[in-house]
Amino acid sequence: MSPEERQEALERHGLTEGPDGFDITLRGLQKALKRALALRGKGDEEAARVLALSPEDPLRWEYRRCIQIEAFSAEVHRSGI
Repeated sequence: MSPEERQEALERHGLTEGPDGFDITLRGLQKALKRALALRGKGDEEAARVLALSPEDPLRWEYRRCIQIEAFSAEVHRSGI
């Protein structure tokens, strides 16, 4: 994966990368919510617990950031890096 492809993947997953690691964009939060709802629909207990939290709960935000990082990492791994 070239640096340009990596940047495109970050944008696709709604992530930015800074000196402190990954941050999630509004687009990433929206994509993560859809992904969390799909996971909950498949019986994922962690997704169900997190989605039951208040939308303002920092744990809910962190979970959404983490599932986007996981999706990005899986894409990078599949690319053969």
